[in-house]
Amino acid sequence: MTRVRSLARRSGEEESSEEQKQPFVEQSTHEDEEEQGQDFDKASATRYGCIAALFVGVILSLVCLISGIYLLITNKAKLGASISISDTSREVISLVINVILALCTDGMMFMHSVSLRWALYRERRLEFNTNVRLFTSARVFGPNSWYINLVALSCLILSYASTSVLFLSDEAVLSSAYEQQESSKDPVLVNATALVALGIGLAGQAVVATWCFVSSKRLIPTWSANPLNTALAAIQKGDISHRPGRCMLSVHQRKMQSQETYPLEKQGNMLRGKNLVRYILVLLWSLALLAIAWPITIAALSKSIGNASAAGQASEALCWKLGFKWDQSSLACSRNYVTLSFSPYANDHKPNSAIFSYGTEAVLCVLFVCLIQGVQTIALHCLELLVNLSRDEGIWRQAHRDETKNAPGTQLVTNPFRAAVLSWENVFLFISKALMHWIIGQSLIPSVVVEDSKSFEDSRSFESIAYTSVENLTSLSLKNGFQFDMVYSRLIIYAILSIIVATVATFLALRRPKGCQPAALGHLQTLADLVDDWKTNGDGRIWWGDKTSQDGDQVRHAGTCREKSMVGPILCTAKYAGR
Repeated sequence: MTRVRSLARRSGEEESSEEQKQPFVEQSTHEDEEEQGQDFDKASATRYGCIAALFVGVILSLVCLISGIYLLITNKAKLGASISISDTSREVISLVINVILALCTDGMMFMHSVSLRWALYRERRLEFNTNVRLFTSARVFGPNSWYINLVALSCLILSYASTSVLFLSDEAVLSSAYEQQESSKDPVLVNATALVALGIGLAGQAVVATWCFVSSKRLIPTWSANPLNTALAAIQKGDISHRPGRCMLSVHQRKMQSQETYPLEKQGNMLRGKNLVRYILVLLWSLALLAIAWPITIAALSKSIGNASAAGQASEALCWKLGFKWDQSSLACSRNYVTLSFSPYANDHKPNSAIFSYGTEAVLCVLFVCLIQGVQTIALHCLELLVNLSRDEGIWRQAHRDETKNAPGTQLVTNPFRAAVLSWENVFLFISKALMHWIIGQSLIPSVVVEDSKSFEDSRSFESIAYTSVENLTSLSLKNGFQFDMVYSRLIIYAILSIIVATVATFLALRRPKGCQPAALGHLQTLADLVDDWKTNGDGRIWWGDKTSQDGDQVRHAGTCREKSMVGPILCTAKYAGR
């Protein structure tokens, strides 16, 4: 009995001993977590915002596809629906559609961008927080492979191109031509072919975004676009780590060995930090030069044509003067446009020229604008790299502890929508996308017209045709066709916008940030080297500055801290290497 009590007492002491040890184990684990610092933000709000954008994209694609197919089936003669609205209303509606399209596509393709970032991470190829999404491909991951990127790019171009030919001037409605001259509203044809094309473009991007979300939702640690948060996630996942002795080495010095160095009062620019930037500038300035040449060419053709409807149709060139009116003008001496028809015979009236069917011209109309919009869409997509690099650098530079300026500190957790609205670069990019795609559509002015066929040899006057009903046009060997009226006064505005975009891009690429804080441009390893303490204060902020101890070390140290008062200004005359 005594032996049993002794065993029980011993067992109780062991349990008591284990209970006493357990708090120390938990405390030790907590201390390890404190040493590791802040956990990265998974950015669930951004994820939900992308899902909402995807939902809107799916709904819009279905609306466009269903309505477009319905109009194609029920209006086989015109391949669209006729409505009456003023020119101003049509221009405003087109602009609103482009704004909605830019919002929708940006939201859906953000999924594609995040998916690419972490696909590159898993392949150990992720260097920068920002990449050119459609021209950077993963080796294995399906939605980010080069061929899917090509599909996504084609759908993006198709979406923007179709909005340019969504509303057509219905000049084929001739039975009430004289009555319409006194009306403020003009007949407009809602292009069913363009509606279907828009639906296909949106549906293609929605499929790619859905594929990215479904196949990688468990493989994406964070949906945040914040470069600091991405760097912290990569550190905690074990891919990169802090390297001592590099507290003053920027992204431009990333290939140098760790060493002592003096701070630079001005940092390097994007052009030196990322080689791809120079090619983007070449592309944007090439687009600007083409945009300048376009109205010059149209003005020269307009002068040579005179008041004829197309080249080769005028017996004698009439007087001509340069005009800058927004509205299309065909009055004597002030013609400001040139007409391009899609049937070659309608342009030159040569017997050997081909004539396309109305349905073929409807498809060619969309494809023609795709060729024009394609170059611009690619250029604006590449501009995103410069904008996002500038955004990433701006987030990092908010951490600088500067005595002469208000140092708000940088945050690892940011509201993506608020950050986008407050970033002038993002606002400029968004406005450029919506406005430049819109102005191309307004400069081309697509329309449906009545064209004569090769067998039409009747000498009737246009006035006699004007009173012929649409149903009886076939008896006159006439057909409906598509044409573009390229207005050079509007193309001049497009050229000015292209120059502004290229100039802003050049400014972003050549701008050298001021201050001793090393530039990072969203380079993850550089951020991991510069940030030595990831813990944030109550507002989620950290500051960067001098952290040298007061014992007067010869080699100073710079780093981050959650307390603004714990970091000081950088001494430009001292060497820094750090720990």
